[in-house]
Amino acid sequence: MGTWDIGPFGNDTGADFSGDLDEAPEGEREGLIRDALLRAVGTRDLLDQDIAVEAVAAAALVAAQ
Repeated sequence: MGTWDIGPFGNDTGADFSGDLDEAPEGEREGLIRDALLRAVGTRDLLDQDIAVEAVAAAALVAAQ
C-alpha cells in the first residue's frame, strides 16, 4: 500500500474508497459507508488492512458530518 500522508485518505486504499464514493450516485453513498464500517465490525479473525483502512476513512466521513 502506498502511503503519503497520515490522514485517512493519505494512502492508496483510502483514496480509492474516496474515489468510489465520488463516483457512486448520491443515494448509494450512505450504504457504501455503512458497508465499510460493518465489514470491519463483523471481522471474526484478524482484521484485513484494506478493510481497516476503508473503515477509518468511512468513520472520518461520519465524524465530519
